[in-house]
Parts: sequence; structure tokens; C-alpha cells
Amino acid sequence: MKKSQFSSKDLLLALLYCPGTTSKSNEHVTGRTRLVKMIFLFEKEMYKLFFSNLVIDLPKFEPYYYGPFSNQILEDLRFFESIGFIEKEETQIPISSAEKYEWQIEGEEDEGEDEIFKEDAVEMKYCLSKKGMKFVEEKIWNEFSSEQKTNLINFKTKINTISLDSLLSYVYNKYPKDIEKSLIADKYVKV
Repeated sequence: MKKSQFSSKDLLLALLYCPGTTSKSNEHVTGRTRLVKMIFLFEKEMYKLFFSNLVIDLPKFEPYYYGPFSNQILEDLRFFESIGFIEKEETQIPISSAEKYEWQIEGEEDEGEDEIFKEDAVEMKYCLSKKGMKFVEEKIWNEFSSEQKTNLINFKTKINTISLDSLLSYVYNKYPKDIEKSLIADKYVKV
């Protein structure tokens, strides 16, 4: 059986396309921090268990100031925004300190940089555009088995329904080697 080959970009699109709590395809994900941690947890907890028939070029994570981080994911996100595959929309949720920091290290100098550092800056929610959905439906989603789709749906549902603090607490306590540079470990690590 030939293994399907996916890039980190394909994984990002598949996770955005995947249904979640609403059971509708293309359920949004709120915040880049949540998206980064979602992909980190996919690699750590889902990939080897459920996706052995797929080869996915996973993004490289490194310990950083707000836990495991991959600049590749932010680059992929910006790429898909620039070609109209991913859309973002403001929420009413105040932006997290982790999100602010990720914007700083990414060095974004275009749209909204001044806005992101305002005291009243808010998280963005990300989803696929119609163009992005069509691409995923034609090229990516059907490469997953029914069981893999179910596992992805359950995974996304879990990630999307817990608070960002709960998500960070889980990552920080389960993967202590990946948080060694964290500036906020004392907030999340249980002693």
C-alpha cells in the first residue's frame, strides 16, 4: 500500500477543515497559540497512533518563551492568508501574552502590527475560505480513512472546547522538556 505524503501546510489545512464541536466542516480555531499547540499535540499524541499510512512532514518545534513553538506554522498560516486559502476574523477575546509574543518574534511589519499591541487587542479566529475548503476537499481530506477522520474530529473538538489556559497547562505538565525556556512555566506547571 502506497503511503500518502503530506506537508506541514497540508496538515494545517486539514486541521482547519476538520469538523469539531459543531460537527460542521471548517470549524474555526481561535488564536495562533491554540493552533500551534494543536499541531504540537497532533505530532506528540496522534500521528504515530492513527496515521501510520501517511507520511507527514511535521513542523520542527523548539522550546521557546511560551512553550513548544514552530515558526514554520506561522509562516504557513501567513502564506495561506496571502493566497486566500485562510481567513481570519476578530473575536471579543483579549489577546494572550503568548500570542503577543509570537507576533513579536515573527517580526510582522505589515497589517495590524500597531493594533496587536494595543491594550484592547483581541484574538483572531482562523478558518478556510471557500477556495481553501475546495482545495482540502479535492486534495487532502479523502486521503484520511474514516477512523482517521473520526480521530481528527475528536481531537479538534477537545482542543477547541478547553480554555487556552487549560491547553497550556496540559502541554506544560505533559511535555516538560519542551518548555525549558518558558517565561510562564510557573503559571502552568504543577508542583
